[in-house]
Amino acid sequence: MHVSRKLLALSCAAVLITPEAAAAPFNSATLRRIIDGREVFIDRRQASVNETADRGQELSTGSSRAEVLFDRRALGFLGKNSLIRLGEDCFRLDRGQVLVNGPQNTCLGSKVLGIRGTTYVLSVQDNGTYELAVLSGEASVGDAVHESKTEDSQDILSMYPTLNPVIGFGSSAWGGNASGETLGEAAGLILGDASFFMPLSQSLGSNLLYSYTTASSNFDAAWGASTELGYKWFNPDNRSISSVLMGYDGWDSAGCFQSQLALGGLWQKGRWQFGVNGGIPLDQCVNNLGYAIGQIGIPIADVGDQSITLSLSPYVLYGIGESFGGGRIGVNVPIGNQVMLSTYGQYDNLLDTVIGGQISYRFATKGGFVDDPNLQRPSASSPMPWQAREFNTGSPMQIAMGPKRESSPPQAAEKVQISEMTNLIGNTDTLVQLKAGEEATFSPEGVLLNQKMMSKDRFSQLIIETMSGQNLLPESHAINLVYKKLYGVPDVTLLSILGSDWLIAARTPYPRLRGANNLVVPNNKLPKTEKTYVCSTSGNYRKYYQTGNSMGVSNIADATRFQTTSNTGSCSGKLAGSSGQDATSPEFI
Repeated sequence: MHVSRKLLALSCAAVLITPEAAAAPFNSATLRRIIDGREVFIDRRQASVNETADRGQELSTGSSRAEVLFDRRALGFLGKNSLIRLGEDCFRLDRGQVLVNGPQNTCLGSKVLGIRGTTYVLSVQDNGTYELAVLSGEASVGDAVHESKTEDSQDILSMYPTLNPVIGFGSSAWGGNASGETLGEAAGLILGDASFFMPLSQSLGSNLLYSYTTASSNFDAAWGASTELGYKWFNPDNRSISSVLMGYDGWDSAGCFQSQLALGGLWQKGRWQFGVNGGIPLDQCVNNLGYAIGQIGIPIADVGDQSITLSLSPYVLYGIGESFGGGRIGVNVPIGNQVMLSTYGQYDNLLDTVIGGQISYRFATKGGFVDDPNLQRPSASSPMPWQAREFNTGSPMQIAMGPKRESSPPQAAEKVQISEMTNLIGNTDTLVQLKAGEEATFSPEGVLLNQKMMSKDRFSQLIIETMSGQNLLPESHAINLVYKKLYGVPDVTLLSILGSDWLIAARTPYPRLRGANNLVVPNNKLPKTEKTYVCSTSGNYRKYYQTGNSMGVSNIADATRFQTTSNTGSCSGKLAGSSGQDATSPEFI
């Protein structure tokens, strides 16, 4: 019985190893990035970025790490003190550690490591054993078979996730006592808001050119619109996110249409934010107001993979020939990935006290904010028998072990299967399969020694060891989803390494609210213009103008002139006329 099981396992292994699992050499490896020094070598000669190692050469590192592009089919992160050989019968890691993302196989002794939509970490220990950990996708280890000719693999650099366009709706409100009224009686606005975020160009999953347009109205006399062009990028050296913008704001104000050029920039790391933005008036309105605002954003509580942020913003206003300093404090609260609540309050000597806030709801036009081609696994139109539903039950080595016994307790059955599977692998050439979150140890000949699920700490350790300081991978987002499924939301460090913070920040434009950024000088703070008037009598008879004498004069050029800053003058006690006793009234000239 035991012999028959071995024979059955051998026959199944030969069938289960697909053509994609056959080994194929890396014909070239191009250095894309070197970190932690300059100790990267091609055939023991120091190499630099953009140099290529070709068939028959070896690529090695000392105390440095390197990012390598293999034939545009796969990306690799080569660890410290590591060595790989190119163009042999298969890709081999002779020393150290390598992370590979992409459809490329490698060899473990006499066995072949085949992958499917996979990012894996392979290490060689001092005793020659291999440690294999799968971060996403699936991997299998078995005997090599002849590789059939298939279509060329897709360019790995085209497999980065991209952002979809986003539409937003919401409402904002603000009020202040800038006109000398108490805050409870102050004028303000309640507006309906709409926005549209459009990615224009995206490259390598870490650079974004976008446009962002907003419109607001109270559906009466107040309305405004803004548009901006911005650029954002991710810096892997310190996992920071930077952005710059240039835009235009226009809004209707009493008696004059206001417009301004908007400029801004933001730098964030670990969800701390440091930014500045401002507005330069373009109109000729007497109440236009320029401004410059600094911003410090402080994460005060984590909510899922985002944070509640407290913002402190000193600012300077310039208008009517003077400068005014002030400060603003605000809080932004994300509710899931689609809803954002924000509120703020500010004070300065020009606008006095202003309070405001906004609630917004945003959704992507294609069902999700992120379009990740690595999550769209193609399925065969006519599956092979082991891919069919009646065989694909998830039980290890089900074909070799025979049908499942429904009467056996699940835990007991699992123990028997794993035990027998390990025994079969150790004594035959059976296929070993690993899913995301699993790791295994193999002998120098490629024989399985043990296989298990990774702990949360182990998975986290591999991410930090291999991906910290490196560019984002095409499958960084997929690895993040695997981690969430297995262990829950990653901590802030892992989210920044895996690019989750980048994908959120990239689709979140710099906040510019109608009440917070479209500012004007209050009417009661505008400079007063003096007006000239005379005091004249009225009636159907001859008009007299008040002068210093009792009768006045009949020629306005000789009349006494008075000044006022209001729209009405005063002629009280200023008499004129033929009798010198007629009342007079203001007449502006």
